[in-house]
Amino acid sequence: MLFTPEEVDRRIQQDYAKLLRILPADLRLELAAVIGDSEEVKLRFGRPLKIKHGGRWHQYPELVIGQNHLTDLRSRIDHIRDDNRAGIDGTGHRISRIPSADGKGTDGFNIRVARFYVGVAELLRKCVEEGPSMLIMGKAGKGKSTLLRDYIRIAAERYDANLTVVDTSNEVAGDGRTPHPGIGEADRYFVPIKAEQHKVMLEAIANNSAHYVAIDELQTRLEAETVKDLSVKASFIATTHGESISEIIKNMALEPLFHPVALFKWGLVVREIGVYDLYDLQQAIQDVCVGREPQPLETINARIEEHSLVPAPAPMDPPISLQAEAVDPFGVGELIQRSVFDRN
Repeated sequence: MLFTPEEVDRRIQQDYAKLLRILPADLRLELAAVIGDSEEVKLRFGRPLKIKHGGRWHQYPELVIGQNHLTDLRSRIDHIRDDNRAGIDGTGHRISRIPSADGKGTDGFNIRVARFYVGVAELLRKCVEEGPSMLIMGKAGKGKSTLLRDYIRIAAERYDANLTVVDTSNEVAGDGRTPHPGIGEADRYFVPIKAEQHKVMLEAIANNSAHYVAIDELQTRLEAETVKDLSVKASFIATTHGESISEIIKNMALEPLFHPVALFKWGLVVREIGVYDLYDLQQAIQDVCVGREPQPLETINARIEEHSLVPAPAPMDPPISLQAEAVDPFGVGELIQRSVFDRN
């Protein structure tokens, strides 16, 4: 599935607007001014607002988070799951609730700002052609979910709905009944209860004829063992947290992914946003077992510059634009642009 640069830009702006719309007015004004390069927002009761933009944290001492801010924001979030996470319909934004000491109240929120980027995985297309099974590794906030989404889009060009996304926190395909267009033709399964993600993996294969299953965030031994058990029926594309491929391979919780053989063809370490080290995962495991530091097959630079990574579309009818006065009670924007890919 291909998109014009204008469609991508429009979708990013719409996703920003959906996030801004749920924020209390004073918070919305501060974030709106810097949302284009913002990564995360922290709200903590009794402390100043913090926004990470331009690669570093900025504090807003004149805006101290009070109970009204937390209550107002909570009232605009439809549902918080058992892992204290929520999303916004049709976007990859993630909202994490910070519970109070008794677990019943709310002392704050973290908000991760997601963007619909097309092309960040284009340089990995050769991996899809040889076999898309890949474990994407990296620290939080380095763009693993964004990369995973675009890699899924490319893999779905070949495997279509035989590729199913098991969407743990709805960061890949978004909240809501209509999946985010960024996953292309891939199918999507929700994970209503994080602790039962392993059951959803099995269901995706048994009930949905999935040949490939994509998972955001493999963390527990149970999940790793489930992937191992199901690897005879399907192949996997997944992400996990960690900075060093050696340490991840040595992680006992994830041991079933690597021993006795690698369950993924490729290993990809996200060093920073847009910079990836690509490994033959089986070779990396062998290196770790004999005490050598694995060496990447190559380092890939896929930093986004303007529209250079948006695939050029094949000839087609121009996108349909409908201008409609939007009912916008929170004062975010006066006009919503809808194109052909979000008419659902």
